[in-house]
Amino acid sequence: MGTDGRLIGAPRSLTFSFQPQWPYQASAVAGTIASAEYSYAFPVPQYAAASTARWAVVKAAAQDDQGGVLIMGRQKLAGFDAAFTATHLVDSTGPAYDGLGTVLDQPEYLYNADTSVTTRYRLHVTDADSGFFRGELVLGGPQGATASGSFRVSQDTDGTQQCGDYTGYDTHDIFCTVEVDVPADAPAGIWSVSRLRLTDASGTVSVAKGLSQDPVHITRNSTAQASDFAISPAQYNNWSTPAPLTITMKPSGFQGGIASVTVLLDGCGGSVTDNPVIAPDGTISVRASAPPIYTKRCTVTGIGLTDGAGESAAYGTAFHGPALDLVATQIPDTAAPVVNSASLDVTSVPASTLPRNAVLTLDVTSFVGVDGFSLTVYDADGKPVGGMSGGISSVTSGPLELVVPLHQGLAPGAYTVGFTLTDAGDLHTQYGYPGGHGSPVPGGPLVITVTDA
Repeated sequence: MGTDGRLIGAPRSLTFSFQPQWPYQASAVAGTIASAEYSYAFPVPQYAAASTARWAVVKAAAQDDQGGVLIMGRQKLAGFDAAFTATHLVDSTGPAYDGLGTVLDQPEYLYNADTSVTTRYRLHVTDADSGFFRGELVLGGPQGATASGSFRVSQDTDGTQQCGDYTGYDTHDIFCTVEVDVPADAPAGIWSVSRLRLTDASGTVSVAKGLSQDPVHITRNSTAQASDFAISPAQYNNWSTPAPLTITMKPSGFQGGIASVTVLLDGCGGSVTDNPVIAPDGTISVRASAPPIYTKRCTVTGIGLTDGAGESAAYGTAFHGPALDLVATQIPDTAAPVVNSASLDVTSVPASTLPRNAVLTLDVTSFVGVDGFSLTVYDADGKPVGGMSGGISSVTSGPLELVVPLHQGLAPGAYTVGFTLTDAGDLHTQYGYPGGHGSPVPGGPLVITVTDA
């Protein structure tokens, strides 16, 4: 603390317990649970704001097992010998920082017509002497408006250091996140980081002024707006390749043309389109895509527009804006694969040539593509004697070759091949299985005869 009693730098806190419970630093050295003395060896920091510093216990709290609480502040503690003076190296350099920017999921646009909105930032802070303690980040907006958020290092019960969302082990080198709330009545426009104040554990301060980075568009959609939102096609075919999507809208109240349009989609690839062309009917179009096969649904969660004068408009839950109802879905898979023809490259093999493989060639038709198979070789009694299964590269039409394993030791006789084809939508068809299961093979049963020769 300073000579005037002002508290300087980061406080140090410790816990104590008669029956040791993690975390605790002070141990009982005498007495009983009803009346005990505790001892703690305070590690005096190497650095302080001056060559000498006064340290004092400024608050103490205790609780018994019945819920009784004792709290003593600076006034009550003044009568105890609870202070000392130490000699230190002087910390004259405040913390440094790098990597300041918005967090990865921070929206570029925020709609604040009804409630405050939050912007989130991350940065890396270093302080070689005392270690980082706390900071303040200030945003600057239109008409000289400002908003600020504070952040600080705290210690978890496991001894690690927490700074916002990040966990670290050393306050001399730590990552932090900070949140800044922009109130609902704040002026619309571009808000960006303008000032950063960092304080280390000894109370030494460093300030970065005149910043202008990581802009966020705050809007109430009062001047610039958009309407007539649509997404097409309503159903897309992405069973084999990515499916293109088009999002359209009609802007109004924008000046100097549309500089940029950002579209966010849940489950699909969003996009940022610079200087989009305005069609004769006043609409603009933005392209997006649905990744192949497994993307069943694409929902537009955010649309943000900015004009050449810096005015913006925002829509959708991602930007806390007015709701959007823009959903496209995958065309359903309703048709199982069809085999048009089937043939074997061999129909008779000598037993002496086993083991070997035969090749089954199929001509298939599949709306979504065949991507899996299984086949089984049966003897004359309908018992399985071999087979294989697996995934394959998607085939929507044309030839498909499958390997039929013929194992060593097969007795001379006739063997039948049955197979199943599965498409990307998990629909399947069966052909040629004993007992009439599945469909008959086009052109007749697939039979391989093993001869004595």
